[in-house]
Amino acid sequence: MKIKALHPYPHDVDTVFGLFHDPEFMKAKYLGMGGRKVEVLECTGSEGRYAVKVQREVPADVPGLLKKFLNPWNSVAQNERWEGKTGGPWRCALDIDIAGVPVSIKGAMELRAEGNGCVNDVQLEVKCGIPLIGGKLADFVGGDAEKAIQAEYEFIRAHLSKT
Repeated sequence: MKIKALHPYPHDVDTVFGLFHDPEFMKAKYLGMGGRKVEVLECTGSEGRYAVKVQREVPADVPGLLKKFLNPWNSVAQNERWEGKTGGPWRCALDIDIAGVPVSIKGAMELRAEGNGCVNDVQLEVKCGIPLIGGKLADFVGGDAEKAIQAEYEFIRAHLSKT
């Protein structure tokens, strides 16, 4: 399953990117999105390269067919590798691992200036190699990922509107 989203912000690239590697903001964001046990395991870098690793538990309303693979709460590790420059663009390669769930989630983001603000172009791909039920599992996880991407966007926009 492929997921694409384009998130415009009425702020400059540097302001938005500052949130993407701020450990306190990341923790508040994931807690605000309904997660728990949020840990920022890595947030390092400078001079155009940043590495971010966040682990958290996220809720899932799992249908009966997929309860063998998913729990009501699932441990998620997200790794991001950012490269860019002041003023943008910033490009990110990311992978997301859901502990014990046989799916792979890989993606990319590009945060770039556009008009009087900036835009974050998000792309994810969710795959599962299990025959028969794998497609349903990938679709379910992908659907949850789409909701999470939208919730994250709304959280960031709300935060920026207060500044």
